[in-house]
Amino acid sequence: MKQKPSLLIIGNSNVGKSTITRLLLPNPKKFKGKTGKSPGSTLLIKPITQQGMPYQIVDLPGFGYMKHSSRRREEHVKKQIIVHIEKHHEDYFFGLVIINILRIEDEINKFFFQNKETIPLSFELIKFLKEFKIPILVVFNKIDKLSQFDKNKAIKTFVDSASEFGLSLVPIDLQKSGSNISYLECSALKKTNIEKLRKRIQSFL
Repeated sequence: MKQKPSLLIIGNSNVGKSTITRLLLPNPKKFKGKTGKSPGSTLLIKPITQQGMPYQIVDLPGFGYMKHSSRRREEHVKKQIIVHIEKHHEDYFFGLVIINILRIEDEINKFFFQNKETIPLSFELIKFLKEFKIPILVVFNKIDKLSQFDKNKAIKTFVDSASEFGLSLVPIDLQKSGSNISYLECSALKKTNIEKLRKRIQSFL
């Protein structure tokens, strides 16, 4: 039996990957995911599929921001992910890079403004996936937690900083060039733009 094409879901710990995975499934109630567990708790790399679903989802372990783990464990998880993508990148028809919009300014400040020698983890992930030519969508999750002003400010900070690393990000409705990376504002909790997310995924199948 031929394996279904795979959708990659990747991001730091506790950004809402499992919740978004659940919302993409035909029967969310049957998904025994790890939603609500402590950050960094997901370590198994196991495809998720259901009957009537034309693709399978691989929700990769989160890393970074692990409250109860050592740096060594974080590096181990990061290495696991890198090895997995290097080995299986051809299986992925599309990838979602999930960003917690509440953490954008902290991450950019820590790894870009305060320390010019480092690259923010989110940009590192995006550049890594681009190397393997996996089409991606950046999903800014948890927009329901911010005012319109703060949301726009956080996204502008991310987009402007990304350009410093050669990454051109545009809103999903404005993407015209293949060289640009589109982004979508989303709230998994309120189900904001989930239908738009589903349509974008389907367009790459």
